[in-house]
Amino acid sequence: MPLSELPAVNRLTLATVTSVPEWHPEHDTFEPFPVHVWVIRHAEGSILIDTGVGSGNKAIDEWYQPQTTPLATALDTIGLAPSDIAAVVLSHLHFDHCGQQGTLSAPTYVQAIEFEAAQEPGYTVEDWAEIPKDRLRLVNGEEEIVEGIRLFPTSGHTPGHQSVVIEAGGERLVLAAQCAYRAQELRTGQPASSNLHDDSWMDAGKDSLKRLRALAPLTAHLSHDPEIVTLV
Repeated sequence: MPLSELPAVNRLTLATVTSVPEWHPEHDTFEPFPVHVWVIRHAEGSILIDTGVGSGNKAIDEWYQPQTTPLATALDTIGLAPSDIAAVVLSHLHFDHCGQQGTLSAPTYVQAIEFEAAQEPGYTVEDWAEIPKDRLRLVNGEEEIVEGIRLFPTSGHTPGHQSVVIEAGGERLVLAAQCAYRAQELRTGQPASSNLHDDSWMDAGKDSLKRLRALAPLTAHLSHDPEIVTLV
């Protein structure tokens, strides 16, 4: 049976990034930004979207100076433990989205094209992105992983970026992660070039935002912008 109402969603802030290196595309206009993750309180079990920044990597600590919160500590604030997480969805495999997935034991969903891209040197922090085979669930395109929860490819920021669409009772909530860096990009449908994998991904980024916007009416959350976007 379709869900009669949207499940509760908790947004948690697992880090604040307080610096970026000189070569970062946002360096000249940099302001500290949050790293959000979400817990969907689904009837079949809690689903975690992204896992924030890990710890102990010298280069990340030097370049980004993240102020991090352990995932277990953040989950405790909403009455959960890591063992309560039934499934994990990683929007993509950059270091600030997969950093603490290794502390979990739940099945973990990643787009296959993203998993392949992350094998390139320098793409991510390798040990943070390493998902044991018994947990890894590779996805090809759209997939409903449980009633009312759909993985929705939104490439552009990375080759295999995915968002999560939650639908129930005629309402729609989108956990859009970093398919847009700022809320304005989602409102206008125009991706920031600094948020793209590289310049060749501009058309893909525009198409992803167009397809998301076509799902309106919806409410959308982003990884690094606290503003919650409503599209009608």
